[in-house]
Amino acid sequence: MTKQFWSAVLFLLIGCTPTSSVDGTPTGVRIMPLGDSITQADRNYNSYRRPLWLQLRAAGYDVNFVGSTKSNYLGNAPKSDFDQDHEGHWGWQADEVLARIDQWSQDAKPDIVLIHLGTNDVLGGQSFESTIAELQKLIEVMRQRNPKLKILIAQLIPSSGGEALTQQFNQQIAALARSTSSQTSPVILVDQFSGFDVQQDTYDGLHPNESGEQKMANRWFQSLEKILPKKP
Repeated sequence: MTKQFWSAVLFLLIGCTPTSSVDGTPTGVRIMPLGDSITQADRNYNSYRRPLWLQLRAAGYDVNFVGSTKSNYLGNAPKSDFDQDHEGHWGWQADEVLARIDQWSQDAKPDIVLIHLGTNDVLGGQSFESTIAELQKLIEVMRQRNPKLKILIAQLIPSSGGEALTQQFNQQIAALARSTSSQTSPVILVDQFSGFDVQQDTYDGLHPNESGEQKMANRWFQSLEKILPKKP
């Protein structure tokens, strides 16, 4: 039997590690989950990344989550049965992510990036204009590393007391997606706001609980299905 055959058997048995080539190098479409605490989650929650990973693998997609960190805030994720690489940073604003994105992109070499970023800016009183400008620059910098990068950018989930403000900001994100998308490097808008219930889907009015994580994963998955190649 070939090494590839036994690798496939091993994946069916454990169902949680990235596909690897014969030399052990991870293969598959490289997806970078990028954002703040909503992407990272704390040590009590897995984040949307776990249900998204499990959905993608169950559907037959060959994917590899990438990023400079594996940990959640103040510890590891409760479960380890998914690819934990990511670029989520608790409490960070868009300008802080922008300052590091070139190095992260160079190191991780993503094919696709999932951006949910701006919550701390909006709730912290930053202007819409400055945050949108930073998100636009973020896209430009990542494209310098990969001109064919596919970008999924989220309209932010609501937060307790900040729903109206977030909805206004989300209109600006939609405009940004339209103005920056290209045939070579599409920017795909993902509506994470609609249908997300702050009372039912967060544990503190801001961060997703398990139902919120699943809702976010479903929205990402629906958009990824349109661009990901199925395994043969």
